[in-house]
Amino acid sequence: MELGAASNLVSLEEVSALRVFPLPNAETSRRAVQATSEPSQPQLWKEADGYKYLKEHIFPQIAPPPYGHITREKLSERKPVYLFREDTQNIMVVGKVWKYGLLSVEEAWTLAEREYFNLLLARKRLGMDGGRHRVVAPLGKSKELSALLVTERAPGGTLDHYIARAIYESKAERLFSKLSDLAGFLAKLHGNSQTNKQVSLEVPAWYLRTLLDCLSRQILSPLERDNLDETAARWWHEQSIFEEDGQVMVHGDATPCNFLFQDQGVIAIDLEKMHWADRCWDLGFVVAELKHHFMWRMGDGWAAEPFIGHFLWEYAVNYGDTHFFHVITRKVPLYMALGLLRIARNPWLDGPHRRNLLKEAEGCLRYGL
Repeated sequence: MELGAASNLVSLEEVSALRVFPLPNAETSRRAVQATSEPSQPQLWKEADGYKYLKEHIFPQIAPPPYGHITREKLSERKPVYLFREDTQNIMVVGKVWKYGLLSVEEAWTLAEREYFNLLLARKRLGMDGGRHRVVAPLGKSKELSALLVTERAPGGTLDHYIARAIYESKAERLFSKLSDLAGFLAKLHGNSQTNKQVSLEVPAWYLRTLLDCLSRQILSPLERDNLDETAARWWHEQSIFEEDGQVMVHGDATPCNFLFQDQGVIAIDLEKMHWADRCWDLGFVVAELKHHFMWRMGDGWAAEPFIGHFLWEYAVNYGDTHFFHVITRKVPLYMALGLLRIARNPWLDGPHRRNLLKEAEGCLRYGL
């Protein structure tokens, strides 16, 4: 089965010209987040050098000098990500400092470069640089400034905002609308990178092992791990389910905070995990997040089902082939399980909810086939 217009097919050789980096290995990812508190400010941000860099290399891309006072606001509780605002011309950019946790400068710089080139790839080769659906524009990077990556500031509210309003304010129609917009964004990203290369199950199998390794150090007993391993093993022998589709470029970290919505537009951020995979890598993570939020915030995972079905149907419609709904819904349970297990790693969630996520993931693996 060949899907998508032939003019949209992208060869792996063509894309390699923009240096697609491999996924970070598990050890690098672990050490990136292992710090229990934020490192000292001088290590993360050299204020004088940093503001000079912004004025000389970043701001001129947006507006001509002179520039006034610059303020810095931390945007993330867990990572050194900042909003920099210049007060004369109201220039705003986002800076992500990759040198944190236990990463070396070289490791941090590799991650910064990965995200920078992934943004370029999505914008320049995959057509995600304008219109209703685009990714945030990279503006610069500096190894000397603790592996700093600077991007434009993306306007709009996150999907998390609309999920919360649907649950607490009965604004379901707004969430349906935003999920339609997100389906359109992902259909464009995937459609513009469609290849004829067969989907590989090696990456989801590797990711499952990584997740189970982490969960085994936290809340997963050896018996529970063996059960999940055995249940998932059935999927690795169902290659026929995956043969109707080819690899695409996936966002790789499709969480509610990584998509911003304005009117009917969607802007994606945080593309450091973008890679070649099954399109259901993204779709499964989105539906896992929907299931998690309804379970967590209102104690009713079934309440997420209308939104999950709507999102997957809208993806097929935006992709231009409603038969594709059948193709993706056969595969989504595997990736939904991975998404639920990933969420269950978060230690700030309460224990009973994390165990409910494990149970839900096991159900996806067991009954999804």
